[in-house]
Amino acid sequence: MEPEPRFRALFLRAYPALGRYAHYRGLSQSDAEDLVSSTLEVAWRKLNQVPLDDPLPWLYAVARNLLRNNRRSEHRSAALLQRLPIPEPHPAPSEPYDPGVGAFREALAALDENDQEILSLVAWDGLSPSQAAVVLGCTAVAARTRLHRARKRLAAQLEHEAPVQPQGPGGQLRDDTYKPISPAEVSDA
Repeated sequence: MEPEPRFRALFLRAYPALGRYAHYRGLSQSDAEDLVSSTLEVAWRKLNQVPLDDPLPWLYAVARNLLRNNRRSEHRSAALLQRLPIPEPHPAPSEPYDPGVGAFREALAALDENDQEILSLVAWDGLSPSQAAVVLGCTAVAARTRLHRARKRLAAQLEHEAPVQPQGPGGQLRDDTYKPISPAEVSDA
């Protein structure tokens, strides 16, 4: 018999029985469904080992082993959590009162979700564009491009809301603005 029709017949015969098996072991509905699907996944991979005449005992053995492995894993996780100290929650640092902060948050909220994400990953989470690329599932070049465009859209949004004075390192206000250097100034240097 071909594998697909054989598995389909096995599935139709075993699915209700495996569901009852999981239910009688006290599993929640979602955990029972996970156990049944994992058991049937093993049956598909090892279809040649599943007995043709009476497959249920073989499937129950697989389900039992999966359940035991899962419980051992949960036990190890619980034991590890008991050994590890629970970190103290730290409140978020309070922001100093600055009327520009509200305007900034409004401008950021006006951007689309993708722009907000790349800006947040770089500015708030401290990732480099290359690291943000891993999070976003794109190339480093694409992340840098997205970051550049998101910054431009944020700047445009901020200019639309209210002019923001440029800031230097450490948040200090700057009063200098960009001006092109003439060739005479370059030769004087």
